[in-house]
Amino acid sequence: MTDTFEPEAEDGIDVRLPSGATFQVMTELEEGYLLDKITRYMADNHFLNVSDHLDIDKLVTFELMIHRWTSWVSMGRDYWDNEIPTKQYADLANQFSTEVRQLKKALGVDKVARDRSHGDDSVPAFWDSLLNRAQEFGYMRNEQFTQSIESMQRIKAIITYFDNCTDDERLEFHVTMADVMEIIKEEVVKFDRIDENFRNQKQRLWIKRQ
Repeated sequence: MTDTFEPEAEDGIDVRLPSGATFQVMTELEEGYLLDKITRYMADNHFLNVSDHLDIDKLVTFELMIHRWTSWVSMGRDYWDNEIPTKQYADLANQFSTEVRQLKKALGVDKVARDRSHGDDSVPAFWDSLLNRAQEFGYMRNEQFTQSIESMQRIKAIITYFDNCTDDERLEFHVTMADVMEIIKEEVVKFDRIDENFRNQKQRLWIKRQ
């Protein structure tokens, strides 16, 4: 690899890389992005050799540089609102993308290598699919739980309002029994819509893949 592809560390926040070296990022958002990449690569793969860790260092820092430059190109300006040579940074991002693909292939973390060791019909793939589905189902249940609390609070409030009003006040402020029932129906629809969206957007895809 030529010196062209060695990113220069900027003065900023130190991030510890898998090899133990540190790399300086410009912003807290970049810090979060880089730490997330490191965590994912190290958790999803089994790297013991120090040379692999050094390659992961390059991979995650290259991906950070691509992230930085593509963000700048999309805005036409850098983090400090300075105009940038858009084409130059776009070309750099493309060059680094090529290096990233080669590094992934060398480390065996590209899609071809993953599919070869964890094919769609393999036990690991089946187990991963089950875990992903369970996680998605858990998200849906959490969403339902949150909605049920919000709905119950609204229903409770309208019932309290209804109980504290006279018949004339109920007509004036639209809190008759019919109004109460309408609100209950609205909240039930909100709850049911979560399940409907889950079945149409998630479960339907699961069934289609089977």
